[in-house]
Amino acid sequence: MKARFSQPQLPVKTVATGGKTYIFICLNETQGTESFPDMGEGQTTEAYYEYDYNEIVGPTDKLPLDDIQAHPENYLDYEYAEKSDDPGEKALEEIEKLKSSIERGLTL
Repeated sequence: MKARFSQPQLPVKTVATGGKTYIFICLNETQGTESFPDMGEGQTTEAYYEYDYNEIVGPTDKLPLDDIQAHPENYLDYEYAEKSDDPGEKALEEIEKLKSSIERGLTL
């Protein structure tokens, strides 16, 4: 995604709070100006900085923070997803699928 800012941004900014880390990635800066009508007869021109942008939010202990800092270009499309290895949770998902199939009159 693209994002515009009125000031230059760091390639990677992190904010840690409450066990979570918020990561803001801004790469491939382009600068430009944009004009728009003001309240009178004139035009107002403002400079902007546009970036390829991503926001990542996740538990601090589960995000690859060092790798994101070192290689932010690899994380422009990254989205944190909680992965569960709990066999009980997987079994419950299977039971829910089976129950749904039975309720619809289908078999697996």
